[in-house]
Amino acid sequence: MGHLFRHQEGDAAPPPAVGNIPAPQASTIDYDWILISGFIIVLTQVGFAFIEAGSVRYKNSQSIVIKVILGLFLTILIWWLFGYGFSFGYDFQTNFMGGTKLGGYNWEATQFGNDYTNFVFRASGAAIAVSVLSGAAAERMTFLAWSILAIVYAGFIYAGLAHWTLASGWLTTLGYKDFSGAGVVFFAAGVAGLVVTVLLKPRRFRFDPNTTLQFQRHSPIYIAFGSILVFAGWLFYNGGIVAQGANSKYTQGLVAVNTLVAGATGGFFAFIIRYFQYETTSLVALSRGIVSALVAVSAATDDMKPWTAFIYGLLAAVFYSVLAKVIPKVHIDDPVEVVPVFLGNGFLGIFLSAFFDTKAGIIYGFGGKLLGMQLLGLLIIFVWVAFFVLITLLILKGFGVLRIDSETESVGIDKAQCLGEAIVFANQVDEAPLIQKTELVQLGNSQIGSGFRPGFR
Repeated sequence: MGHLFRHQEGDAAPPPAVGNIPAPQASTIDYDWILISGFIIVLTQVGFAFIEAGSVRYKNSQSIVIKVILGLFLTILIWWLFGYGFSFGYDFQTNFMGGTKLGGYNWEATQFGNDYTNFVFRASGAAIAVSVLSGAAAERMTFLAWSILAIVYAGFIYAGLAHWTLASGWLTTLGYKDFSGAGVVFFAAGVAGLVVTVLLKPRRFRFDPNTTLQFQRHSPIYIAFGSILVFAGWLFYNGGIVAQGANSKYTQGLVAVNTLVAGATGGFFAFIIRYFQYETTSLVALSRGIVSALVAVSAATDDMKPWTAFIYGLLAAVFYSVLAKVIPKVHIDDPVEVVPVFLGNGFLGIFLSAFFDTKAGIIYGFGGKLLGMQLLGLLIIFVWVAFFVLITLLILKGFGVLRIDSETESVGIDKAQCLGEAIVFANQVDEAPLIQKTELVQLGNSQIGSGFRPGFR
């Protein structure tokens, strides 16, 4: 991710440029633009909160927003204490992690670098990864377990990946390319999410053949609102990485156009695909398609033509639509669809960049070296993330604090632990321990026209 972490490299000497953006000189780095972009990226947390609150059952909508906000605050604090230093501090030639700039010590603000501005942008970006991960833990993980996982992921797991993908990081120098984190941010968060949701196991009765207990999303409208906010914030997320003032005005515009084209294409075609699958429109598919395409195009937004961004968006819509149908069939309970959107399309984006990158892609005559490096990079990311997330979760499980108890899960985390539900329906009923199909049909028939929602919690 040579571009992604090129603003500042700690105490190391500036390396040769990677990719088509010239290495920024201190006098041309637009620190105001970086700072403003960081502010806007923080606001994307509102979008993720909407997406996740809309994706869960209403009895857990308040608790998932708490986890998003907790993740943001914990990420900021742990990045100030450790994460920023691990990512951007001097690594004493170990190539593993930085060991300076911890806790704000020896941060600088000069014409040669501004740790304070860089921290705002990087911490806000790290918070996105943590927010993605919170969706995988929806409706099942305790607040304590989530807080510990967020700290470990942001402060160690993600920080290590960030250091490796500096312009001088060992993964980048091998030839791995990732403009704004399709692999290091989103694929990695998707891998972590997969481990989380598999180890937590499905929600009670989610795949039980003897019940038709509904697991409907609380609000597709929330998901749509959140996706539009994330779409807008992504322009600053991608655009803030191109921070070289007058030397990169063309690239800044290109990045914005590619981001817009990919997002619009992904949303439109996911909507069309869902219509042909089920002969009905889907606001959720429309929304998920937008984010899926944004994830994929982040791999090489600066090194592609707009028509390539269209292809990314189209393939992202297809990839999402297929995975969203397959994942439940293998009994993976993923309420926010972290695996199809982030893991799947993070992989897709990195893979496609080996073909469409204008400076090293196969279709531009550069051979298959980049393809090999991209696949190697994805493998390294997968192993690193999966191993440490699994270890963290097993420790939490060993102490008995990983998953909420069955009673809390039945009544809802909001009611059990959050001073009541965020939304209360006048005619709602609590979830029974198990609702048999015959009982549900009889109950539903007796309540026709009453607005009753059997098991809709």
